[in-house]
Amino acid sequence: MTNVAKEQTFEEMMEELEKVVGKLDEENISLEESIELYQRGIELSSKCETKLKEAEDKVNKLVQKEGDSDESNHE
Repeated sequence: MTNVAKEQTFEEMMEELEKVVGKLDEENISLEESIELYQRGIELSSKCETKLKEAEDKVNKLVQKEGDSDESNHE
């Protein structure tokens, strides 16, 4: 059996990030748990940023490709 974890979707990461923030807002968590949650939040935030950048790049390529296609049709 392989130990390959399923990669989280952007939406799943955002949902987990919201839960992390909610837990950090609680006053009754320990310092150690706060640090672990903060680290997880930073990790999730970074991954979300990467996913958004990838999506933005794909959209830009599609828009550019569409623009190139329109230009060649008008020649």
